[in-house]
Amino acid sequence: MGNDNIAKIRNDLRKYVIYSRKSKFTGKGESVENQIEICKAYIKSKFDINIKDEDIIIKQDEGFSGKDVKRPQFQEMMKLVKDKQVKMIVVYKLDRLSRNVLDFCEMYNELELYDTKFASVSESFDTTTSMGRAMLMITMTFAQLERETIAERIRDNMMELAKTGRWLGGNTPMGFESEKMEKFNINGKKVSLYKLSPINDEIEIIKLIYDKYLELKSLTTLETFLLNNNLKTRRECDFARWGLKKILTNPVYAIADKDMFNYFKDNDMDIFNEEIDWDGTYGVMSYNKTSKTKTGSVKTKDKDQWINAIGKHQGIIKGKDWVEVQTLLNSNQNKAYRLPVKNNSILAGILRCEHCGNLMRPKLKDTTLPNGDRKFNYICDLKMRSRGKQCNCPNVNGNEADKLVIDGIKELAKPTSEFYQELLKVIKYENYGKNSQTTELEVLERKHNQNLASIKNYISRIEYVDEDLLDDVQNKIKDLKQKDKEVVAKIQELKETQPDSYTDQETAKMLVYILDNYMSNFTELDLLSQRNFLKLFIGNCSTDGKDIHIDLIGSRNHTTTYQPVFEGSENSETGTHGGQIVLLSDSSE
Repeated sequence: MGNDNIAKIRNDLRKYVIYSRKSKFTGKGESVENQIEICKAYIKSKFDINIKDEDIIIKQDEGFSGKDVKRPQFQEMMKLVKDKQVKMIVVYKLDRLSRNVLDFCEMYNELELYDTKFASVSESFDTTTSMGRAMLMITMTFAQLERETIAERIRDNMMELAKTGRWLGGNTPMGFESEKMEKFNINGKKVSLYKLSPINDEIEIIKLIYDKYLELKSLTTLETFLLNNNLKTRRECDFARWGLKKILTNPVYAIADKDMFNYFKDNDMDIFNEEIDWDGTYGVMSYNKTSKTKTGSVKTKDKDQWINAIGKHQGIIKGKDWVEVQTLLNSNQNKAYRLPVKNNSILAGILRCEHCGNLMRPKLKDTTLPNGDRKFNYICDLKMRSRGKQCNCPNVNGNEADKLVIDGIKELAKPTSEFYQELLKVIKYENYGKNSQTTELEVLERKHNQNLASIKNYISRIEYVDEDLLDDVQNKIKDLKQKDKEVVAKIQELKETQPDSYTDQETAKMLVYILDNYMSNFTELDLLSQRNFLKLFIGNCSTDGKDIHIDLIGSRNHTTTYQPVFEGSENSETGTHGGQIVLLSDSSE
């Protein structure tokens, strides 16, 4: 680097930033502390020997991968760059900053935009020189090429595994379990492989699912059929539409015949075996179907990435029927059942059915209120899915239920309400420190400990007392135990009438602050904010189709009852009943 460039950087009043990262928390090797010290020495030797540590900003992410830039300290560093506070970023190694070419290129373009230099100590990359910039990009390109080569090798390995048709492990699909097979390799060594083996009871349910879908031609109707006939998943849960679709699209249930071969071929999907081998003897195995997302969840890959082969298990669904199911699913995907989203139901995702525990779903009606809002009901999800056979909770008028809850919360927000006063009691308990209850509790706990010590002392002396005094000692112990039982009961009573912890006090403070500052503007909040607002106060919200019961977080041991807003008469058009709202103050009770 030329002296002019060094002088320019030295005279730049912005800060140096050292960034370090390590994927795992360890105390060995290139720890973040070691990286930082090496980078400091580099800055002092290369640019300014007199620079002080306080003039260098340290950003370090330990326990974060370099595969992406979703790292807290990295993001803070880039914010400083955008605020024009950084003249140079220094790292120990390039991969500490990023292991992805695209991410690095985007970051490097941003650094250039804000005239921020970059240097890597161990690779001697310095973006203040043209050669440094060129070498930097070449290195990143080769690193990306290496990762892509590894990915190709993995795919080649998957193709080799497809030759065996075996089960590679993991959760087996419903209808099958993993069965161990032993064979000898070319060196005469015994090796263990696995294949899928049928579970007869589950296989019968799978066959029924395919047959009924071909008959009913609807996932929603199929779900209702299985629900009303009490047919369960492997984990004894009700079948849901998404789970049924997963079963219906899984090739593992299909017989490896000509229809399956032609389906894969027509859809440009990889096929391992030759056409002649697809003779209907075995089932189908599809490899490379899923991958893990950055959040750790499993995602199904596009079908053109699957590797389809003949397995070692018996297929159960004819290829012709499996293909027909796919055709039906594709034609129905634009007609698929969807819950309404364009409504203003603030209790959606909050209100539950007291009869079965399922959520009450909002369902829009064709009519509107005088103010133009669409009318809607809250309907039990199980009732909808079972067509009323598994649960028959009366529908709730959604517009009136929402208004009832909002009005109820507004009443609670008034400083004169019992709920508000209970919150203040919790807060005052902290402000006043030890009150009379606390002092009494401490006295009782000391008394309890003394009783236990006395009882233990008497017991230890029993073997040494004269026989004629033994009854007196035993009576003394009995008397102490009875008195201590009364002390313990009083301790429990006092504990139940005072805040449990510091957390209670902090929660109460937060709730009072929100009630004081935001409740008056509740109707001006967007729908999501209104729902989140209610969740701050509501521990449980349920209905039996007549009354709405709400357990409120933050207050203790009192019940506030609001008289009916639904004017008591059953609505013959909707099946909606009148009722009342009962607000129970403590969800922990």
